[in-house]
Amino acid sequence: MEILRAATEDEVLECFVLAERDSTRYGERVRGLLEAHGADYRAVLAEYRSYGRDDNVFSGFPDDVRWYRARLAKEELLEILYINWDWWLTVTNRSRRPLDAAVSHRGDAGDEAIARAAAANPPLIAVRAPGSYLVLLEGHVRLTAYAAFAEHLPDELEIYLGESPGIRDWALY
Repeated sequence: MEILRAATEDEVLECFVLAERDSTRYGERVRGLLEAHGADYRAVLAEYRSYGRDDNVFSGFPDDVRWYRARLAKEELLEILYINWDWWLTVTNRSRRPLDAAVSHRGDAGDEAIARAAAANPPLIAVRAPGSYLVLLEGHVRLTAYAAFAEHLPDELEIYLGESPGIRDWALY
């Protein structure tokens, strides 16, 4: 992994919200919230994902995360773990590894299209305690597609990386 530059929290929040704006699961709600809040991505993310409220996906999430843009090799990207959530534990047989989830998703044409567009997709957002393993915060569908169709991935891909010693206390780490 290569750290490219520091990133702002606002940059990461914008990426998170815009990545989910077109999702089948959250898109309609996110688009409505963007209409209501405009470019206040913090307010949008707080309302539908409880950002800054110590709840939902952000239960136990530290407030001292330092953000970066980083470049990962394809192999490193596929080692990012999914969040510690029942669904991802089930589809990976408790490993939380994308390659294990990809086994059951291989063959989906939509996922292959996502993988083919990897370089143009929004960056994944991952976090870690300094020197520890990466856990995905946003981009689970994209990471699954990347794992299922890794032959379409570029050799390197940029992500947002958050680091904090307190990330170990995040409920989903």
